[in-house]
Amino acid sequence: MSIHRLTIQGVRNLADTRFDPGPGINILSGDNGAGKSSVLEAIHLLALARSFKVSRTRTLIRQGVDDATVFAEFNNKTRIGVQRSRNGHHSIRINGEAVSAVSELAQRLPLQLIHSDSFLLLEGSPGHRRQFLDWGVFHQEDSFHTQWQNAQKSLKNRNSLLRSGRIERSQLAVWQREFITAAEQLDDLRKQYLEGFVPRFHQVLAALVDLPEVRIHYYRGWDKARPLAEVLEQQLERDLKLGYTQSGPQRSDMRIKVGAQAASDVLSRGQQKLVVCALKVAQSLHLQDVHHRPTTFLVDDLPAELDRHHIQKLGALMEGLTGQVFMTSVDPSLLKDFWQAPDQVRMFHVEQGQVRPANDLELPDE
Repeated sequence: MSIHRLTIQGVRNLADTRFDPGPGINILSGDNGAGKSSVLEAIHLLALARSFKVSRTRTLIRQGVDDATVFAEFNNKTRIGVQRSRNGHHSIRINGEAVSAVSELAQRLPLQLIHSDSFLLLEGSPGHRRQFLDWGVFHQEDSFHTQWQNAQKSLKNRNSLLRSGRIERSQLAVWQREFITAAEQLDDLRKQYLEGFVPRFHQVLAALVDLPEVRIHYYRGWDKARPLAEVLEQQLERDLKLGYTQSGPQRSDMRIKVGAQAASDVLSRGQQKLVVCALKVAQSLHLQDVHHRPTTFLVDDLPAELDRHHIQKLGALMEGLTGQVFMTSVDPSLLKDFWQAPDQVRMFHVEQGQVRPANDLELPDE
């Protein structure tokens, strides 16, 4: 489903505004600080009840108001509203009904984001790559979220016992069995997902740039040659000293390499951005292939560190997505004239906190 009308209130430097995005490519242009990225933040709030810019989402709320609210009407008549308050509370309503689980929002509106922090997929901690991988599994396998919650709960209880100092082996055994069962399920789901995703990634990457040496290596979080139960027993004394569980799915990683080296150590900044874009687009296309589900794409400042040739290649891939795409750029001329279906591209100009349509890919007046 695609957003037919978007209403934004109380978000950063945006004035209370409403606009009607198109079902395909939507380009938001404007000066630095005009509010382009704030529009993307608002859509992110709509899908995940939080901002992508800061861990404390309350800074998203415009000064002088108590709440930030985003409301969307979709082309299939679905209505979703999300409100965040300064006290940290949030409210979610879908078709007028209150919803408590953010996961239901995420399930309804799969969202991908490409912005400056996306480089962390290559150069950041394993947690960033694990989050990327789990996005794909979450949207492909209905059982994933339950198994992930089971793993988190049993891991938390095992770690609590490890830190207690006076450990009851019978209690530890209960939570360890739960943890192992959930861990093995998560590992199976992640491996199954990667079997389908990796070929799609190489296909998309080849369409963007010639980097045949780039490979994805999956590490499950414990010795691949031994069962987790054996690993946990062997590491128990060390876990007791550290106060946490060293091995398990919480340590898994999707390592991206060029030959034997980490991609972030070998590739230029522009090449890294293309690899990140390929990962995100491939994940969305894979979801589209398997479940016929569209993804909403948020792309903040696409022209940064990419030349026009690669922007055009990426634009062609974006047009192949069945979901909506929202792109920002200071210079809209960099995102003109190469679209295969220009009638499906809508231009908007953001100025003084307002989002206004620009006609037929014409540049806004200076």
